[in-house]
Amino acid sequence: MLKRATHLLAGAALALGLGATTAAAQDYDWPDYFSVVTPIVGTANHSLAVAWTAEFSAQTASRARVLPAPNGYARAEWLNTGEGLIAMIQASDYFDIMDANEGYATPQSGPSDSRVAVMNMITPWGYMVRGDSDIQSFDDIGPGTRIAFSPSSSFLVAGVDALLAYRGLTRDDVELVEVGNYGANTRITVEGRADVTFTSPLSGTSYEAEANPQGIRWLPLPARDADPEAYDRYRAIHPGYVPASITSGVTSSQGLNMDHAYQANHVLAGDHDDFVYNLAKWLDEHHGDFADDFTHAKMMSMGSLQSFLDVGALQPIHDGAIRYLKEKGVWTEAHQARQDKLVELAEARVALWQETLAEAKDKGIDVAPDSEAFAELWHAKRDAASGGKTYGELVLSIE
Repeated sequence: MLKRATHLLAGAALALGLGATTAAAQDYDWPDYFSVVTPIVGTANHSLAVAWTAEFSAQTASRARVLPAPNGYARAEWLNTGEGLIAMIQASDYFDIMDANEGYATPQSGPSDSRVAVMNMITPWGYMVRGDSDIQSFDDIGPGTRIAFSPSSSFLVAGVDALLAYRGLTRDDVELVEVGNYGANTRITVEGRADVTFTSPLSGTSYEAEANPQGIRWLPLPARDADPEAYDRYRAIHPGYVPASITSGVTSSQGLNMDHAYQANHVLAGDHDDFVYNLAKWLDEHHGDFADDFTHAKMMSMGSLQSFLDVGALQPIHDGAIRYLKEKGVWTEAHQARQDKLVELAEARVALWQETLAEAKDKGIDVAPDSEAFAELWHAKRDAASGGKTYGELVLSIE
């Protein structure tokens, strides 16, 4: 089970002396060109990618292009099809990919063996209201509440469903105000067209929102002991997050207890071990060269990756990254034991997905998010293999 580390962000903010001043010559033959897939422009992860890739391209013979994707489904597809070599995938995204939820139920964006190459940030996520709102806590969410709803990424949908589950509500009990993208998810709340939205205090849109005349507020995540049944309903929909006090982001969020996501850059397992090893090494040794180029770039450190390992990795680590971690003396037997279980789960799920795609083809079943026949086939095979547990539940049950 994922351990709740109280030192979460303090440990992540440090590079932990993992070779940041090493001046080893780079003799690796970098690819001439590669793409880094990120969320849309205006998000913290896009800004971070611009910061490090600009420095990387200036210092090496390689050119790294930042490729913002319109939604999480596209990020997975572009990684799987080779449009990008690297893609940002946080744990909640990864769980949904491996379950082929929502828009991930396609041959191009469904379960694949991608692994953590390097860590981006540890990002808080939570529920924002306008500063003049009467809503003060989860308990104030009720029938008729207007909730911003962006189906552009499954984790945004899950954020809404988790809040409703905490309150024992369904989507039919509230007014969902649908928007087309992540940025609009916040803007309509500031404009007063929605009462609450699920977003991150680190996003550029949140900084813009805080500057509006009414300001913004955040709903703290209740402690589990306040209402264990409600909290467990919430967590069942929202696995892959670690509760902690906020230390980064907009001023209005500081000190509140909110969920945090480890947001990592994934690379497909297979033939990229040397690339991932050398990228991890370069980012570690040159972290100081771009750490001040973006507000939250300091979190893109080996310290953040070690924090992810120490609280209990939720996705398997790429073999190239493990090679570097071993070289730095960070990788432990406990890390390897958890890695083995994560890889076993991932490989079994990918094999099941490929088997299901083949069976669907033989039966003439269309593989698409809106195909009821495929959903019935996939859910039956998935539930039989997992005992009815979601992929996130399988990961969180690892001891």
